[in-house]
Amino acid sequence: MAEFSDQPMTPPTEQYYGFFPGKHTTAYLESYVDNHIYSGQTIRDRILFNSIVDCIVEIPQPDSAEGAHLEITYNTTQKIRTSKVIDATGMTSQPRVPTLPGSFDFKGKTLHHKSFGQSQALLLKDPSVQSICIIGGAKSAADVAYACAKSPLERNIHWIIRQDGNGPSAFFAAPAMTERYANSNEGFYNRFLASFLPNRFGNRWGWLKWLLQRTMPGRWYAKRLWDGFDIGLRAFHEYHREKGKEKGFANLEYDTPIFWQNDSSGVCNHPDFLSAISKNVHIHRRNISHLSEHSITLEACISNSPEKSKPLTLPVDALVYCTGWSARTNIFPIHKAFDLGLPVPLEDADPQRQTHWGDLEKAADAVVLSQFPNLKNPPAYRKIEPVDTPFHLYKAMAPPSDPTHSIVFLGKLVVGNNFRVAEAQAIWSVAYLDGKISNIPSRSQMEREIAETVAWDRRRYLNKGELGSWFYYDVVDYADALLEQLGLSSHRKKGWRRDLLEPCFADDLKDVVGEYKRKHGL
Repeated sequence: MAEFSDQPMTPPTEQYYGFFPGKHTTAYLESYVDNHIYSGQTIRDRILFNSIVDCIVEIPQPDSAEGAHLEITYNTTQKIRTSKVIDATGMTSQPRVPTLPGSFDFKGKTLHHKSFGQSQALLLKDPSVQSICIIGGAKSAADVAYACAKSPLERNIHWIIRQDGNGPSAFFAAPAMTERYANSNEGFYNRFLASFLPNRFGNRWGWLKWLLQRTMPGRWYAKRLWDGFDIGLRAFHEYHREKGKEKGFANLEYDTPIFWQNDSSGVCNHPDFLSAISKNVHIHRRNISHLSEHSITLEACISNSPEKSKPLTLPVDALVYCTGWSARTNIFPIHKAFDLGLPVPLEDADPQRQTHWGDLEKAADAVVLSQFPNLKNPPAYRKIEPVDTPFHLYKAMAPPSDPTHSIVFLGKLVVGNNFRVAEAQAIWSVAYLDGKISNIPSRSQMEREIAETVAWDRRRYLNKGELGSWFYYDVVDYADALLEQLGLSSHRKKGWRRDLLEPCFADDLKDVVGEYKRKHGL
């Protein structure tokens, strides 16, 4: 599944239930940009490396039939003018690093997990690094913790997950729950399981989704399935295992049931993933008080344990921030970013437009709850107030404020399989920019649909859905919905049984471009 449809990946020999180290994906992408040649130039030939986009601005062209042009400034002085822009900066371009009290006093090494892959060998072989602290609760933190745990040099490894956040991730097992599928990804990314997801995407199996989401027997059955997943996953982790008690392995137990995805998730992609962490990593669920020159102090927490009821200071030689990414853009002025439907700080949003969106989202919330009654009663969770406005993009790509269809934003969502979504978004965006989507709604209709998506996301994924961009489980339905709008069907499998039950592989999309060209006489 980690490949594009027009270039199959040679399966790496180094794998565990189909999961393999990221270096193989890097090698695949390197070969991809060299093997795809258009008009005598490879994709690599067309990339401006070591270049930073400073800003994108509109340059009105009153005498031009094409309307306003866009001017891109990069590397401070270089400029490109164009009538169409595809912003593919995605959600992982700007590392988010919190400014902790005492940060400027800290004398140890610091890095964001973005750089860990390149710095890992040097960091873990450095004998002066005797104590490593990892901050964050998601899969990136787990991967860093595992790499540190497997290092041949003995050292103290501390993994800190703050008490007032979303908590630690839930990690799926690599094997599938049934022999029908080769791994848990295959078991998850098929249209049968997608029917158990309360989302607003796709139509072909709509009757099955209606049965499972809109009827009492269906909702009972869907809830029972998800509850079974959750019970099985907690048993698989053995959070209270004897060998992990001393190091606090039980602190890794996720807070909300996996159906809600409020804690994020990942896959145990090594056979000893959990055991290595439980034996070698100290896990703390505390907020951070401050940093000092060579230490970090954690706040006391409410606990029956005398040790946890007072602050804890840990020596630190290296600090790894696994604290995610900022969704804000730095290439548009704030007012323009908000107008384009991109997140901006709440205090900088236009009050009138913010009220407009608030009214739409309030009305949309009632629609969502009527469609998906199971979302009315989420479990108890720690509500985190948002600091940014949500994304307001049609189909998670197009600004409703752009009648000329001059710009789209790709990858502005979080999903479990970026390859499939990237292909579907790529062809949809080209069709949109070329004016070849016949059923594009009016601006007001677009805004209502966007508001319903934001309201659904907040109900469906709780804190993770606040930005309206968290579609983690919904890869199959979202991609299907984009291709359905284009009137394409070659990605569907022959026969209802195969289409419903078989995994959705990259190979399913191999004829989509050809089908699109034939449809439009290209």
